[in-house]
Amino acid sequence: MGLGNDRAHLSAAPGAYFDAVDRKDMEGALAFFAPDATFTIQSAHITFEGHDGIRQMFGNFFGDYSHIEHNITNLVVDEAAGRASTEQSCPHVKTDGSPDHVTTCNFFTFDDAGLFSRVIVWIDGVSPLRD
Repeated sequence: MGLGNDRAHLSAAPGAYFDAVDRKDMEGALAFFAPDATFTIQSAHITFEGHDGIRQMFGNFFGDYSHIEHNITNLVVDEAAGRASTEQSCPHVKTDGSPDHVTTCNFFTFDDAGLFSRVIVWIDGVSPLRD
């Protein structure tokens, strides 16, 4: 990434990140995170640390779902603070074919290089993200 924290980058990065996640592109998704980033599912009280922890979480998520989809319905950008927040409608499908539609909110904090240093997620149901 390395694009800094201008408004255009802060606005575009969440959607580009979700596109990588929805394609189950592990390396593409991880490329948005600083090496020491944290990823917290606040509603499930779980935190993943660094690329290794986040990779494990995504590996489980990608394996548990045949279809992953994040549709951003709201985006707020705080350019001065280097942050963006999104709300998503997520009509996922588990590998057994059962639907798992949740609404989520993600709070992204960017480092000086324009990478996610911290992501906090709220999910309105059981978290599909696990360790």
